[in-house]
Amino acid sequence: MGTLGSLGAVPGWPGAGVMPPQPMIAQTEAALVEYEARGGRVERVVLDDCGHSPYLEKPEAFDAAFHGFLARLG
Repeated sequence: MGTLGSLGAVPGWPGAGVMPPQPMIAQTEAALVEYEARGGRVERVVLDDCGHSPYLEKPEAFDAAFHGFLARLG
C-alpha cells in the first residue's frame, strides 16, 4: 500500500512518514541470504510484469520454475 500510495493510487494515503513504500525484493533477498547462510537451498526467479501472486498471474512460468526447483532438489 505504501508503494501504491506514493504513486497516487491510494486515496487518503498518509504519506511516506507514516506508511513508506516497502523494498519487497530487497527484503526477500535478505531473507534468502539468511536462509542460505543456515544451510537452506534457494533459487532466485523474478518474473517480469508480475506482482505478489505469480502462481495466478503467470501460472506456466511459476509452475516451470517451482517444479524445476523441486526436481533439482532430488
